[in-house]
Amino acid sequence: MDRIRKALPFLKARNGEEEERSSNFLKNGSLVLEELIESFGGRYKLPIKSFTAKQLIRASNNFSEQVPHMTDNGYMFRGNLEGRPIVVKLYSNIGDSDKCVLRGATRDLVITSQMSHLKNVFKLIGCSFEFKCPAIVYECAGTELLAKYLSHKNDAKRLSWGSRIKIAKDIANVIGYLHSAFPTPIIYRDLTPNKVIIDQCGVAKLFDFTFSISLPPGELQVEDRVKGTFGYLEPQYAITGFITQKTDVYGFGMLMLVLFSGETAIMKYQEGTVEPIHVRDYIKDCLDNAQINQILDPQIIEGENGDGLRQNLLAFLDLALRCTEYERADRPDMLDVAKELLHIEKSVRH
Repeated sequence: MDRIRKALPFLKARNGEEEERSSNFLKNGSLVLEELIESFGGRYKLPIKSFTAKQLIRASNNFSEQVPHMTDNGYMFRGNLEGRPIVVKLYSNIGDSDKCVLRGATRDLVITSQMSHLKNVFKLIGCSFEFKCPAIVYECAGTELLAKYLSHKNDAKRLSWGSRIKIAKDIANVIGYLHSAFPTPIIYRDLTPNKVIIDQCGVAKLFDFTFSISLPPGELQVEDRVKGTFGYLEPQYAITGFITQKTDVYGFGMLMLVLFSGETAIMKYQEGTVEPIHVRDYIKDCLDNAQINQILDPQIIEGENGDGLRQNLLAFLDLALRCTEYERADRPDMLDVAKELLHIEKSVRH
């Protein structure tokens, strides 16, 4: 807790606290409004409900219950506000400048506010502008990351094959919405199992739009500093700094490969060597040697079998590999990916 208090100095009483909160409110409120106008023009949904710092400090019992492993750009805390459980996200300048953190926090809040009506996005309740960076308040429908489900090897956390397809389809729809529903496409940029929450009902919810970026009007790409998670980064973006909608398609394909294999993007072992290997390379090697069972998460085939399942698995894997082709032109569009996954899901039901 001491480390958190140092990173989040507002937890300490200090002179001029009210004046600073008032200044933060004006600064952050202005930045959020500017971001809304820049990103969505006149087509944005308002209002975003605003809470005071005191309300959130009281609701979270002075930020005493941290949710571990939920975000890599700050901290998340459980609480209870107005009679319902919440999660509060607080940003800190971990490994980045204050300006970059503030820009990311503002972006996260703004994009979340325009996406929160979707059932597969972590639901926004409101925010507070009184901290150094905007604090984001979510409805607490569960805080278990998809990454944690995939890392568990017991029945309590088992994800069936049907559940994995549905997770992929639902997240594909969210990314497709980002690409098509606004004046200019928004690129999520850093899609990993650590950005997907599985709620109590088993519904996948995307969150953390910190790294999201809009394409300039009339443009098909935008240049920006390379940000993201090693193993999930699109090679072209990592090399050139240019982002397109196909950057998200690559990241989504990586998510599919992880859902299929149960492995991390960078595997820590390969038989016969101690060198780490990218999961796509490992899967391709196994396919070339007709060893599909070696790359399939064993949890998938427990209690499920038959030729129909095999064809379904191969269709899913083929789509994932097409999404992760090196050349952007060889990858499908995100909306087409979502349609293919819907078809695959329907074939499982029958």
